[in-house]
Amino acid sequence: MIKLPPDWTFVAQIICFVVFWQLMRWALFTPVQRALAMRAARTNGARARADALRADAATLAASVEAELAAGRHEGARQAEEIRRRAEADEQSIQARHRDQALALLERERATTNAQVAAARAPLRADADRLATTVVTKVLGRPA
Repeated sequence: MIKLPPDWTFVAQIICFVVFWQLMRWALFTPVQRALAMRAARTNGARARADALRADAATLAASVEAELAAGRHEGARQAEEIRRRAEADEQSIQARHRDQALALLERERATTNAQVAAARAPLRADADRLATTVVTKVLGRPA
């Protein structure tokens, strides 16, 4: 049961509590709070640095990817240009050889036609002579 007015032990307990609380605050609470605050600052600083490094890495990765895409695009463009040049060269080579083949074919046709005409001329004369001989033999008189 509580006695009013309290005796001197109650006042002594309050004084001891305040003194003990001040000593604990000086020896334990303040240094622990300071250590916790420094730890939080280091952790937050490390997190901030890590986030900054992640952002830098993402930026670098994006720029590298953009450069790679540009390089791929440039390579594809150059390959297409090389392919077009090769096709143009192929067409010109084919046209040149086609023209040469046609010229050779025409030359050979002309030579063959001349040889055929040269071979037919004596044959016509022989054919006319033979026709006359056959008519003479069949009819018994010259035609």
